[in-house]
Amino acid sequence: MQRNLILATFFSLLALFANSASAAQEGPSQWLDGYFADWETRDIHKIAPHYADNVSMFDLPSNSSTSGKKQVVELMQVMWIENAPDMKWIRTSPKYINGNTVAYEWLYTGTYNGMWGDVKVSNKPFAVKGISTTTFDKNGKIILHRDFYDLLSFQSQLGL
Repeated sequence: MQRNLILATFFSLLALFANSASAAQEGPSQWLDGYFADWETRDIHKIAPHYADNVSMFDLPSNSSTSGKKQVVELMQVMWIENAPDMKWIRTSPKYINGNTVAYEWLYTGTYNGMWGDVKVSNKPFAVKGISTTTFDKNGKIILHRDFYDLLSFQSQLGL
């Protein structure tokens, strides 16, 4: 009986240690996987917690930046959840990690139906490839996200 109690205690401690070690190993790769998983849900309430309060988004092709969690969440809500309700964001390459920054290739696909600047776009299918870098703070929140893609190709698919 005492042997069973010792074994049960040992295995409980081993499981506790394994869970702690696993949590301690969590880093940019897992944080990015969680971010992509929540994008699959299309639920802004699941996506928004991934952003730090001081997050900045930079879109190289349009040379535009959006800073602050509230502004970034609003941009994601309108541009990709409301205007492209069937959008899929698929990572298409391995992740390249340097410190807390992850670089990766992706593919956006879907149907755009909304405003693009001052132009109304109606039910235009799109597929655009790109590369992003996403930088996380020590708590796993996104502090900087940069997108690089062919804007001309994307806009031509939208009929612009």
